[in-house]
Amino acid sequence: MDSDFIERIQRITLTLEEEQPIMVRAVHREKILEEYFLSLIGKFLTTRPLNLKAAKNLLRSVWKLGSDLKIVDVGDGLLQFKFSLESQLRWVWDNGPWSFDNNILALQRWEKGLTTRMVSFTSLLMWVQVWGLSFDLINEEAGLDIGRGIGFVVKVDCRALASDQAHFLRI
Repeated sequence: MDSDFIERIQRITLTLEEEQPIMVRAVHREKILEEYFLSLIGKFLTTRPLNLKAAKNLLRSVWKLGSDLKIVDVGDGLLQFKFSLESQLRWVWDNGPWSFDNNILALQRWEKGLTTRMVSFTSLLMWVQVWGLSFDLINEEAGLDIGRGIGFVVKVDCRALASDQAHFLRI
């Protein structure tokens, strides 16, 4: 940019009328916040175009929510998943990770004041299967140790340990 243009931009000032704050009424805000509280913000981690209509239909089907789930494109490749019940949101959150067409869906819980520019996916919960361990290492303590070597451990799945199918550890 030329210096003359920059100088003109720097001299721009607001009129007294333009400086007045704009008041936004809080009508129905509590109901809106309650609706948003039952939301997850998600993004498919991909660089190629995605058939969003097919992805939305598949997620509604896999999550068994049908029209109970509202999926809104909020810009910047972000989707807002609006649930009717906390139990539905919790189930989706706890049973991921989710994907469509080999593209992982990163999710984050909605928070009051969140904007599209603030959304950041810095971690992703996923199950890891560890195969080929000696029998004495197929236990919760070994799972915690192995998991901590990989990252942050949320849970070691002990159901497989209690069944007749303890071929691997799920962390």
